[in-house]
Amino acid sequence: MRKIILILLFAVFAFVEAVAVPAKRTPITITQPNGKTLTYILKGDEVISWCETLDGYTLLRNAEDVLCYAIIDTEGNLVASNVIACNTEERNVEELLFLQDLEKRLFFGGKQMEEFAKRRQSMFGQTPQTAQ
Repeated sequence: MRKIILILLFAVFAFVEAVAVPAKRTPITITQPNGKTLTYILKGDEVISWCETLDGYTLLRNAEDVLCYAIIDTEGNLVASNVIACNTEERNVEELLFLQDLEKRLFFGGKQMEEFAKRRQSMFGQTPQTAQ
């Protein structure tokens, strides 16, 4: 009986560690430093996370911790642009021109995903092949 209980406890703990908690998908509204409003949704889990505008643009925090539209840099990495994100109805002509050629739902590059896999491994004891 003791062995069965130990095996069950081990299985429960292994399962809990193998499952990352997804971000809450409830829209969040903030006022950006430029005074404009932004409503966004969190994506990802505790290892890899980003945000999206309600109309699908990927957001990342810049060095000043401000949510900006994300872009892909020359090395294929997802990085914050210098354009502060805001809701559709508050976008000016410059912001609309910037977004005109920006793809929606951008995602992290291969090197970034390798780093996330390493982080997941250190947090949960998973190998990069089993991290999802």
